Amino acid sequence: MPDGKQKLAVLEEMIRVADRYMTEEEAYQARMDYSNAAPECGCPERMLVSFSWCLKKFEDNPGNYSNFYIMWHYKWVLGYVWRLPELSLEQIERVFEDFKEKCHTYGYSLRVYYQKRLNFMLWQGKMAEAAECYKSWRAAKRDSLSDCSACEQNMFGSYHFAIGHHKKGLQSLRPILEGKMSCRSVPQNTYSEMMLPLLKLGEYDRATETAKKAYRFIKGPSYLEEYGTFLQFFTVTDMPKAVKLYEQTVGLGLGSKLGWDRLQYFVSVRIFLKEWSRTRRRKKLAESELVTLGWLDQEISRLVQAFNRRNGNSFVEEWIREKEKVAARLQSAYGTA
Repeated sequence: MPDGKQKLAVLEEMIRVADRYMTEEEAYQARMDYSNAAPECGCPERMLVSFSWCLKKFEDNPGNYSNFYIMWHYKWVLGYVWRLPELSLEQIERVFEDFKEKCHTYGYSLRVYYQKRLNFMLWQGKMAEAAECYKSWRAAKRDSLSDCSACEQNMFGSYHFAIGHHKKGLQSLRPILEGKMSCRSVPQNTYSEMMLPLLKLGEYDRATETAKKAYRFIKGPSYLEEYGTFLQFFTVTDMPKAVKLYEQTVGLGLGSKLGWDRLQYFVSVRIFLKEWSRTRRRKKLAESELVTLGWLDQEISRLVQAFNRRNGNSFVEEWIREKEKVAARLQSAYGTA
């Protein structure tokens, strides 16, 4: 069955059947299957409920269940909890601390802990703490809980791009680009990470060639953040393709409950819609009655305020302002629309 909400509805029914007619172990497995599917179906926030149930069962009877399996899912949770502005910093810190303690208890390296904490620090604007996490991540021992080498190498590049070190980011990705490292998601994700940094470095031809490679690989409801990146890129380089991508993905954006991904996507939509609206166009866009520049301003402001309140600073607001300034500069330099 294709990834999506219909698939999750089937898995939810399987959980109900397992709870009513099957053993606790089978109910546990049904929820772990659901947690595994939820991110791929574009609803990662839904895994938090099923995972929490499984974590409680594991803690009550650790001998009955695989500690590796629960810890592998737990590291996914670390990648999502900070993306929900409804959760306080204290709640998120407790999740990270619990994961850290369990790493010690079951003999796992803290490599994944530092890797996941890096993004938590980075997107609060805590750059010094993020840099320390990066160092600790690189220094910690790899083990079975670590992401594969290709995924990690990709993330090294992502970190440098995020802090504005674009040349160093590209240098980090060289083993992937030379075909020495790959996996199920790399180099596909690598290409999408590179497009805007290449434009910022003035490498237009290489950026557009990279986009062609990346675009055919990114499919499904789990790539909302990446769709936003492509939308921003195509707004500069290929407006007809930007229109097509927007119409294919705006429903996913409207349905997203993950605040950070929703915010990233709609900031890119606003960049697109401003450029689209700059000249009068006859085509009526999908969801045009709802998704207007006025609505986008309100929705983005709502999410920004939620993150700023949670984080206790104005980093997200400043980050968006800079992102839109860069988009305007790129449009001025390369815009073809």
